[in-house]
Amino acid sequence: MSFDDRVLIAGAGPVGLVAAANLVRKGVPVAVFEAGPELSQESRASTFHPPTLDMLADLGAADNLLAQGLIAPRFHYRTKRDGVLAQFDFGVIADATRHPYRVQCEQFRLTRILYDQLRSRPGFSIAFDEPVVNVRQSEMGVEIAVGRQGWTVRRTGRWLIGADGARSAVRQSLEIEFEGFTLAYPVRRHS
Repeated sequence: MSFDDRVLIAGAGPVGLVAAANLVRKGVPVAVFEAGPELSQESRASTFHPPTLDMLADLGAADNLLAQGLIAPRFHYRTKRDGVLAQFDFGVIADATRHPYRVQCEQFRLTRILYDQLRSRPGFSIAFDEPVVNVRQSEMGVEIAVGRQGWTVRRTGRWLIGADGARSAVRQSLEIEFEGFTLAYPVRRHS
C-alpha cells in the first residue's frame, strides 16, 4: 500500500484548523476530515490569551479575530459575595508579548477566519460529513476509515492529528484513555 504524504487531521474545530494553518504555512499538505456538515456554530470557549494571539498573528488570523471580539486589558478574580479579589493588568507583560490583553470572541469565529484563509491554499483540503471512524497505524504511516454517505472509505497519510473532541474516535481506535472530564451543560428549552 502506498501512503499519501499529507498529514491527516480529524476535526475542523479550532485545534484542527490551527494545526492545518501552521502546517500549510510551512508547505506541508493536509487533509481535514470533519464529522459535521459544516464548521460548528457552537462556542465552547471564548477567551484568547496573549500567547495564543501571538501565534494567531503569525498565521494572519489575529487582526480579524480582534475586529470581531472584545479586548480585555485586565483579568479579574471575583466572587459574588466579595466582588473583585484580585486584578492582573496585562500591560505589565507588554515587553513579553505583542498582545498584552485577552480577547473575548467565540471559537466558531476563529474557525471561519482560518477556513476562509485556507480553503484556496494549495496543499489544503477539507471534507465535511466525513467523520474519522477508525485508525490503524504502521511503520509506514497511518490508515484511517472515514464515514462517507453510509460507506467507509480508507485514506492514508504519513501522520494523523486527532482533533476530534472528547469522544475522539482517533483516541478510542488507538486505545488512548481520556484523562480529563467534560462538563454536562443543562439543556435549556425555550417555550
